[in-house]
Amino acid sequence: MENMVCFIGAGPGHSKYLTLEGAEALRHCRLVFALPPYPETFREHLAGKRIEDPFRLVFSEIKQEVETALGHGSVGFLVPGDLTLFSPFFSLVEYFGDRARVIAGVGVINAATALLKRTLDLPRVSHSVVFTSPKRIGKENAGAMLGTLSSSTDTMILYMNNRPLSQLMEELAPGFGPDTPVAIVFRVGLAGEKVYRGTAATIADVVGDDDVFGLESGKPSMGIILIGDVLEAHSDPSFWDRRKDLFWDRQRRKV
Repeated sequence: MENMVCFIGAGPGHSKYLTLEGAEALRHCRLVFALPPYPETFREHLAGKRIEDPFRLVFSEIKQEVETALGHGSVGFLVPGDLTLFSPFFSLVEYFGDRARVIAGVGVINAATALLKRTLDLPRVSHSVVFTSPKRIGKENAGAMLGTLSSSTDTMILYMNNRPLSQLMEELAPGFGPDTPVAIVFRVGLAGEKVYRGTAATIADVVGDDDVFGLESGKPSMGIILIGDVLEAHSDPSFWDRRKDLFWDRQRRKV
């Protein structure tokens, strides 16, 4: 079998979110690029393998390391979070082209909503979700852009927050009033996992001095912010029966 460069979805950082396909691909990799805490939390899958931190190398160094290692076996990248959103690994996927293999994992937001036992889509409550990051928007435009985005959606998910919570909630006010439910999921799936719940008006006080976004320490943000009525709304059981009549029974009749 041809040696491949495997980009393996590793989710929030714990091996319990690794898929069976990802585990099998990882088994064949001789060199694995993994940033902390993955070498520790994935240690049972990494025994006997050479481990490198990709963020300690420039792009050309990573390419050289991979090209050399491919002569001896497949190479793996444990992709943190989700390759779909805010991932720097896409440039490597693009570079290796047909030699790259991308393997889905349980993304951070999937793990977070499972922990909250919530869906992001609920009839008559939430039909649109915006995923964004104040950090990626940029300091100069973030406030205005966040206000515009908040007024055009039912639910928002914010990654890599780099703003004080009280300021962030003010910027989201055009779309989310003070009573809008907010949840912050911190270190999902890892030691120290914690969920903060409140409203747009109270969440800053709920979090208090906890440095969930690394604003004080300078460490990477480990908190995901979810805001919208869908966090507290109840589903209508009658929608199940309507779906049964309109869709599921109709499909069976066609068969």
